[in-house]
Amino acid sequence: MKIVFTVCATVLCFSAPAFADNFRCPNGNIVSTGYSISTVAGKCDAPASSFNREEAVITDFVKENGEPGTKTVSIEVQEWTYNQGSTLLHTLIFRNGLLSEVHTGGFVE
Repeated sequence: MKIVFTVCATVLCFSAPAFADNFRCPNGNIVSTGYSISTVAGKCDAPASSFNREEAVITDFVKENGEPGTKTVSIEVQEWTYNQGSTLLHTLIFRNGLLSEVHTGGFVE
């Protein structure tokens, strides 16, 4: 019995909870990281502004001879900005069509 308790306690101590960034849209709906851009567009009102760019990402792959390698690829990044409470900015960042980050902060003057 002590062994089971010790194993359970050890697992709980070293397990990290998974957190998702959430955003409450101006219309009251809530979206979370991992949602597709089309889902967010359907749940939220249109953003105050948006910006598209490409971002270089280094990825791992296996070469034809079986050796590991890395290469740089470009991914599409979209940033949607909402201003709530007339001054507080929220930026939703989409990478390859999925919501990957929600940043809150900054003020509009």
